[in-house]
Amino acid sequence: MRINLKWGWSLSALLLLAACDGQQDNVTVVRSQPLSPASAPSGQANTKTMTLGEALDKRPACDRTVWLQTNNLEQTGGQPATVEYQCDLSTAQIQVLFSAQWTAWVERHQRRLADSEKLKTAALDKKNSQQTEQALSTARWLFDQLQASGDLARYRSLVTGSPVQHLRLDGVNAFFASPEGLSYLATTLKTKKKIAVAQAALKAVTQTVTSTGLATDTKTTDVCQAPALFVLAVVLTPEEIDEALSECDAAVAQRYQTDIDVAEGKAKAARTMLETLNAPVTVEGAKEVITWTVSQSGVPQLSTHVFELTVNAGGTVRQVTKTLGIDDSEMSGVLNGSINSTHQNALISAMSDLVR
Repeated sequence: MRINLKWGWSLSALLLLAACDGQQDNVTVVRSQPLSPASAPSGQANTKTMTLGEALDKRPACDRTVWLQTNNLEQTGGQPATVEYQCDLSTAQIQVLFSAQWTAWVERHQRRLADSEKLKTAALDKKNSQQTEQALSTARWLFDQLQASGDLARYRSLVTGSPVQHLRLDGVNAFFASPEGLSYLATTLKTKKKIAVAQAALKAVTQTVTSTGLATDTKTTDVCQAPALFVLAVVLTPEEIDEALSECDAAVAQRYQTDIDVAEGKAKAARTMLETLNAPVTVEGAKEVITWTVSQSGVPQLSTHVFELTVNAGGTVRQVTKTLGIDDSEMSGVLNGSINSTHQNALISAMSDLVR
């Protein structure tokens, strides 16, 4: 449905306007457009046809309305003239919406600042506690001890290729203590001496790992948090274990600093926004402006629809303009007369531009 039909234009009305005196005021041309009963504001009596001008001038959303002809046919060299309708939106209603949104932003960024400070404190605590660094240092000592004693090599020889090659230490112990594990030892090692040596190596490794207090399992994908897993990983060569522990040493320090930097960045952004939001700002006004072009034949055409917010920010007057729609649903909202979600969304968008 085209907007001119929505607002009640009929062929006879268009012909009547076209036949009017060429000097007729273009504002009157626009204002006198008849509205169909379906387009009239809700609650209005339908005993007579309401015009567009009457509907727009009676909007509860407006403290004041103004109609202007910004240029005419002579000024535009024969091009369509422009008619403008301005609605000074209710200062009281706009102020309530503005204040509510501003307060919500302040509270949101206060929460973000508090959360960021907590993250930074937690990151600093982790860095200062050096738990991971201590675990890595202990894992390095464990690796060197088991390497020097030969127990690690014997453990690796026992577990490599076995059904428990990929299990954690408690699983390895459980298997080799079971009838199935004992049968596996008898089949693969054959002699009692070799079996005893292997069992002694498993016991020595288990006791040494247990004495360190290092975890042999982790619920995260970060193996650096449980570095004993590197030491006991039979799929890694000793050289690869040494390299993995060294990489963890470097990664842990960097990760702590990264966590601190991220938290500081979020806190800084929140502080900056709060400084902006806490600066003095007052609403000077909000306008809804609609324009039409009027052709030489006297036919008006809806052209633009904008929302203008003007504020005083620390003594500096700033204005933000947001484009609104001109389709049937948008204009029906205008004719309804109240401040609606379209105005609220435009207000929030304009406010975002002010603080961005």
